[in-house]
Amino acid sequence: MAHVIIRGRNGRRHEVDFEDADITLELHASEDHVELVIEAPHDVAPSDKKRFALVSIPRHLLSKAMADLARKDRRS
Repeated sequence: MAHVIIRGRNGRRHEVDFEDADITLELHASEDHVELVIEAPHDVAPSDKKRFALVSIPRHLLSKAMADLARKDRRS
């Protein structure tokens, strides 16, 4: 079950719950950022209400998190 929860600057919580819907995941990368696009393309909601999440993060932070995870897995 895929879901995304973020908290905005104003403190409000925003959640996308994909439940058991089929989802697609696209990954786009530039020199500086990595962008994840997660959506339920066959959602039965009107087209402007389809569930999706877009996450854009600095590439160096993703690289560090992946390296930390790899080190942790090696120790296990």
